[in-house]
Amino acid sequence: MAEKPKKQITLADAYNLVTPDDSRELYAQWAPTYDKTFIEDNKYVYPAKIAAVLAKHMPSDRSFSVIDIGCGTGAVGEEIATIRPKSVIEGVDISPEMLAVAATKLRQDGTKVYEDLHEADLTGTIYFAANYYDFFVSAGTFTIGHLGAYELIDAITVCRSGATIVAGVNQQHWEDDDFASAITEAVDNKTITKPQYEEVDIYGEGSTHFGDKARVVVFKKL
Repeated sequence: MAEKPKKQITLADAYNLVTPDDSRELYAQWAPTYDKTFIEDNKYVYPAKIAAVLAKHMPSDRSFSVIDIGCGTGAVGEEIATIRPKSVIEGVDISPEMLAVAATKLRQDGTKVYEDLHEADLTGTIYFAANYYDFFVSAGTFTIGHLGAYELIDAITVCRSGATIVAGVNQQHWEDDDFASAITEAVDNKTITKPQYEEVDIYGEGSTHFGDKARVVVFKKL
């Protein structure tokens, strides 16, 4: 009997994730084709949009340490390495298979995009770093079926005091998970500065998902 063809993974599958194990299983299957079947086929412009916001807050003449939260196959890192080539970028993701793809990504000079990569479940305690990075960046991780508002605040423990956080949050997820309350609480607790906001497209024109927006929240860790 012929083997039944595997169902192509879609955005709906990612939005339906519930547990960390669900994420590991899905992205283990998706990693080999993710760049083509998701990023390319869906005109996923989010990484470039987030990197452009980050660049507004990062001088180009110096080297800074950057942690890419939920780096996946490295799309955000590639964008940062292009527009801020002095950056020393590290990535973290729950999926070792996605990290393996990210490890293959190269800068224009042939060196690796990522200085180091960390496998971690950010719904739990963070062990790979504390009070270290100058910049925190994320696109696609704070979204439906993935990380929530309080996990964003918890994750900034990896950054030093004064670090700049540039986190993209799916607009629907922002509202559903009440990110506004978590941000207000962190400001009131003097954990972070009062944030700035931008709105960006997640997908480009011609994508079936065109029109989906993300709120980019920018603040400093106190």
